[in-house]
Amino acid sequence: MSEIESAFRGRLKALSLADILEFMRGLNRKGLLTVNAEGTSIGLYLRAGRIVHATSSRPGDRLGEFLLRWGLISRAEHDQAVRQASQGQRLGKSLVACGALTPRALMEARHRQVREIALSMFEWDTGEYSFVEGEEPMEEGIRVDLSILDLVVEGIRSVRRLSLFRERMPSPDWVFEPLQPSGASPVALESHEEYVLALIDGHRTLGAIVERSEFGDLETLRILFLLFIIGRLKTKAEEVPRGGAEASPGGTLEEIVGHYNRMLGQVFQHLMKETGPIAEDLLAKSLREMKTAHPVLLGRVALGGDGTLDLALLRENLRAFPADRRRAALVQGLNELLYAELLALRMTLGTEHEGRVLRTIRGTSAAGASAPYA
Repeated sequence: MSEIESAFRGRLKALSLADILEFMRGLNRKGLLTVNAEGTSIGLYLRAGRIVHATSSRPGDRLGEFLLRWGLISRAEHDQAVRQASQGQRLGKSLVACGALTPRALMEARHRQVREIALSMFEWDTGEYSFVEGEEPMEEGIRVDLSILDLVVEGIRSVRRLSLFRERMPSPDWVFEPLQPSGASPVALESHEEYVLALIDGHRTLGAIVERSEFGDLETLRILFLLFIIGRLKTKAEEVPRGGAEASPGGTLEEIVGHYNRMLGQVFQHLMKETGPIAEDLLAKSLREMKTAHPVLLGRVALGGDGTLDLALLRENLRAFPADRRRAALVQGLNELLYAELLALRMTLGTEHEGRVLRTIRGTSAAGASAPYA
């Protein structure tokens, strides 16, 4: 196990809890994810892509406070249970013993408590997070079994600060393509989400989709963000200019790969600096999406430790193309991959960070061909 998988940390951005939890679900490790923001520290204990326990430093997140707010126990029952808890007996056990809760009601309340604690973090747009491999809850209380994917979907659907979605979604001139659901248990979309998904056709821009939607701009952006997170849409890059290879970046195939690798490396470095190891998962996801569009060119290709692609594998894959099509196929595929990575960066960090990387890329491209994204 690498050090990066056993312990890592990073900073929160708008809606980045969705990215963090999706990364943890893919990592499939057991441990403690701690998030600190707004003077609060919340810990989520994870195991095999699920949440099994949660802690919070907020007094209002204590089980007794939740039970009072939900009207499940009286103040007298709460105070009696707290007195017994101060003598070493668990609060839940005291409430069951005095008849205030049934065992089933206690289990349901613990599940609801963990869920609400986790959902509260989706509004945070600043703070820090860290993950420590192998950590277990200190107390042997009731464990829950909450799907991370279900929580991410519910979290996005429940966000009240709709302006966060404007920060995360790209500019109105981007174009998306729909994707078929993947996995054994795809997310069941609600009717309004199906409606917006049907507006995505690979030709309409994001601005056109928002304008056509019946739900207004911010609610439509919420749905588009959800569809992107669960893998139901991907960006559509601009095509290689007419003229094919002659209009593509010049030089040998090796020089073209080097040119794109410099740009891909810049995206990786910036994401890694700002988000930590989640950058690897975000960019690997972009590459997986591009493999469906360019299976011959990108087959067996993986991102290196610096975010670049293996020249030898690309050269070998290009042998499947006619000699007069190799350069155009290479530029088309790498161009689309660069677009996908820039979209991932923008949706994770926002337009300001995208602008910084674009300025760096344009500076990098001055030494070679012009950046196709520019």
